[in-house]
Amino acid sequence: MLTAITVDNFRCIEHASLDFDSRSTGIIGDNASGKTSLLEAIYFLGHGRSFRSAQAEKLKREGTNYFRVVGRLATHRGLLTAGLEHTQGRTQGQLAGQGISGIADIAEVLPLQIIDPGVHRLVEEGSARRRRLMDWGVFHVKREFLGYWRRYQRALSQRNAALRTAQAEELLHAWDQDFCSAGLEVDRLRTFYVDQLRPHFEALAARLVGPGTTVVYRRGWPAEADLRQALHDSISRDLRLKTTHVGPHRADLSFLVDGTPARDRVSRGQQKMLAAAFILSQLQCHTALGATPTTLMLDDPAAELDVDNLGKLLLAIAEIPSQLIVTSVHERGLKGIEIGRRFHVKQGNFGSMV
Repeated sequence: MLTAITVDNFRCIEHASLDFDSRSTGIIGDNASGKTSLLEAIYFLGHGRSFRSAQAEKLKREGTNYFRVVGRLATHRGLLTAGLEHTQGRTQGQLAGQGISGIADIAEVLPLQIIDPGVHRLVEEGSARRRRLMDWGVFHVKREFLGYWRRYQRALSQRNAALRTAQAEELLHAWDQDFCSAGLEVDRLRTFYVDQLRPHFEALAARLVGPGTTVVYRRGWPAEADLRQALHDSISRDLRLKTTHVGPHRADLSFLVDGTPARDRVSRGQQKMLAAAFILSQLQCHTALGATPTTLMLDDPAAELDVDNLGKLLLAIAEIPSQLIVTSVHERGLKGIEIGRRFHVKQGNFGSMV
């Protein structure tokens, strides 16, 4: 759980320091005042990247050469301080006063997610976003996943490099064994996770979108073939196009409504509710599996959802044991949420509201 945050030189925020309620905190302010920038800074602390920009350099406040985000966390290990600083094109971090080997060190003790106005892209865009969200979930319930995922990514990178050489076929054999052994473990853990997640998702989606909604995991190679056979069958195409076309890096999740792809069946508003149902089902599933409770950020939901859908979403959120940080333009946008602490923001400056 995130108990406090300090942000320096991030987007429009020169400096901000906030203490959060253990259950729910509201952030109120006009559009472009800094509400979403604060959520983005928190997200960066837990994920090592922004949910709005792929380039960390763009997150620095104009005229500055660094940004820093430091959080105080209540964990099973007690109170810990975690921080990331980006300067001179590099991001470095600390946890409990020690340097970190990677963002996973912080992510392990600060699981957090966001439902923002662009959440519908989870449904309508390509597989990378869905795969990343799925893997975030697997990581938080099966910690051994990270080791297998890193092994697989290394083998994939080396295999793709080999495909670009004149001795490709000879070099591939050196990486195919590790590619397959790590890849099968990645697939096994993803399969377990989605099987555990599906009942939670189907129940929430029935409430938020409608009955007959489900999610299907597609592993990234033909269901009737083992991974080594799939690699063998794809070798001609791999050699021709210089990249690996089968494997867990091509995995995807398909959202279906009555057996039809959801993107072809539901409206933009329903896509948002479907994506929100998936994220909330992850939080629900993690709790059921004994994982660390997640901090959920909700960015100005009243501006993006009609009254009926907003009411359904807030009711579902209230039933999930997660810490909530929610933004709104107006106080009435927080109606239906029991807010423990309130802050007002104007031009990047945050003040506590009594």
